[in-house]
Amino acid sequence: MALLERILGVAARLLVWAAGAFLLAMALHVCLDVAMKYFLNKPIPGTAEIVARYYMLAAVFLPLAFVELRNSGIAVDLFYNMFAPRWRRAMVALSYVGQMSFFSLLAYQSSLDALKSYDKQEYIDGQIVVYIWPATFFLPIGLWLVAAMSLLRLAQTLIRSDWEVVTTHSVPLDGGQTGKEAL
Repeated sequence: MALLERILGVAARLLVWAAGAFLLAMALHVCLDVAMKYFLNKPIPGTAEIVARYYMLAAVFLPLAFVELRNSGIAVDLFYNMFAPRWRRAMVALSYVGQMSFFSLLAYQSSLDALKSYDKQEYIDGQIVVYIWPATFFLPIGLWLVAAMSLLRLAQTLIRSDWEVVTTHSVPLDGGQTGKEAL
């Protein structure tokens, strides 16, 4: 299980770095488009399409597994701490089953959609032709990885004796590193 944890962690970190690169590219692209529009009266054609279909999808879906890796998702534990450890474990396991099911269904459907988009060589015909089928794969990549992270967390909850340490929100998985050190 440690090897799987390490592989998923590396993949999640790579995707969060890729998402960051897309955000940087988006910032540069939009700034250059605005500058060219107002100073040269020649905006970059297709900027809106590329921002909406590439940069935004990458920024939202690629880092999902990293959020789960860091246990940084939204958690409501109003009554959770009132229960005995056995019941807390059951609640956490049930939540991971639901989370894994949700992400798996989304990943499956988005995989089908991405393959259809690829088969059609889907594009947007605006000021310029922008092929959008490559960006449709951002969804299944991010969603399948977060589904795998959810399965790992479920297994950790059921098997490990220190399950609360591993699955507790805001407790880093990688030995106490926070912020930039964990990237």
